Amino acid sequence: MKTLVSRMWALALVVASVFLVAQAQNREKFGISAKAGGVNAVSGQVMVKRQGQGQQLLTSQDNLESGDVVTTGFGSQTEILLNPGSYLRLGQKSELEMVDNSLDKLLVKLNKGSVIVEATGTDTVQLRIPIITAEQRMTIVRPGIYRINASPGVTELLVRKGRIMLGDDPQNIVKAGKKLTINGTAPAAIAKLTKTDKDDFDTWSKERGETLARANERLSRRGLNSYLSNSPPLWTQARFGRWGYWTWSSFASCYTFLPFYYGWGSPYGGSYGMFAGFGGFFSNGSCCRTRVYNAPTIVTNSGNGGYSGPTTTGGFGTSGGFGNSGGPTNTGGSSIRPGSQAGPRDPDSGGRSINRIREPIN
Repeated sequence: MKTLVSRMWALALVVASVFLVAQAQNREKFGISAKAGGVNAVSGQVMVKRQGQGQQLLTSQDNLESGDVVTTGFGSQTEILLNPGSYLRLGQKSELEMVDNSLDKLLVKLNKGSVIVEATGTDTVQLRIPIITAEQRMTIVRPGIYRINASPGVTELLVRKGRIMLGDDPQNIVKAGKKLTINGTAPAAIAKLTKTDKDDFDTWSKERGETLARANERLSRRGLNSYLSNSPPLWTQARFGRWGYWTWSSFASCYTFLPFYYGWGSPYGGSYGMFAGFGGFFSNGSCCRTRVYNAPTIVTNSGNGGYSGPTTTGGFGTSGGFGNSGGPTNTGGSSIRPGSQAGPRDPDSGGRSINRIREPIN
């Protein structure tokens, strides 16, 4: 009898610990709460220093909280989820502080080393992703690819695609194809980007971007439809971002992005062809329009630039508001075959999988 009671207590402790871990991670299978800081990939030795604690290993199961400081060793790198649709990648021998992980006050500080931010979206999307170094405050305002290098007394900004604002001046914009060097004393030096302004870190970031776009295409439409149809209207919930939400991909063994709008893609190339439509006005193929509420559906874009649903003229817009595109009606099961279970590959390790993690606990 004592043995049975002991086993029951042990089982209860395991269940409780699993529940607490799930609560601490604040992650779900289909969506993450609307905070930045989810760790999406870790390669090599990456450490995190939390307030009131010593350094500990960072894993792809962790979430960064406000005040956390992340450092990477030689040959190490990590990918962190920012606001939904934007990824931050931290290169080797770098240090980053998550000053504030809330979406409305998001702030990241690069103390040293390199970061690359991939911000997905359409040309009409207006973003606001602030990043600071010792020399400069910068705010990403358009989807694109941005690299920032910080060394003692010097900040380098490389804008491959997109637009970024310096300081708080909306007129002080650095556009695509430019490299800015700031040392805090002399005027900033600006030059054109060249082919030599790339290294292995850029290659890894590009491969991650392409992998995550493919992961979106391989999401289970049936599973997502079931989840969304049993959820309240997601655009009214604070735990989801304005543009969409992070959702688990078994193809890439990490989270990818599911936009609420048609036409999104990675600035590296590749379409986020799977997107969620949540009703509004849409065309039924004739002269009439039908208004639908609370009818979330997952839709797959076709290869010719359209999508497998009726032409949309209302609902969610590509600019982020109501009244442009969204609200398709295809609710059938997924026609996409499941992809490989292998994780993304590290180009510096002979093709080794860099992010083999277990599926999050519901």
